[in-house]
Amino acid sequence: MIALAFFLAAAAADPISGTWEGTSLCQVKPSPCHDEHVIYRVTETSVNQYHFDAYKLIDSKEVFMGAIDFIYDPARSELNATIVGNRGSATSRLALTARHLSGSMTLADGTLYRLIEVDKR
Repeated sequence: MIALAFFLAAAAADPISGTWEGTSLCQVKPSPCHDEHVIYRVTETSVNQYHFDAYKLIDSKEVFMGAIDFIYDPARSELNATIVGNRGSATSRLALTARHLSGSMTLADGTLYRLIEVDKR
């Protein structure tokens, strides 16, 4: 019982792990980018490191888009990641405020590519 209580307390103390849902809005038009309703399933992989599995909703079905690993800076309440893909690299920054993540994805050339707003379920 005591071990279970500690496990539940630790899980409740982690403000980032869990399921997040909201929008990822394209800022470059026209482009291959589209506005999306997103779901992020987040797990802590080690201290202050998180794995995001990203999905978009199409016809009410979750379609996997990819995975991103973030590093959390507790002093700034901020998650940061570098994304390397077939179209080049980008950085993503998400600020944590209670049960809300707000941020952006910026291309290597400095172009603001996406604005992201998600809430924890």
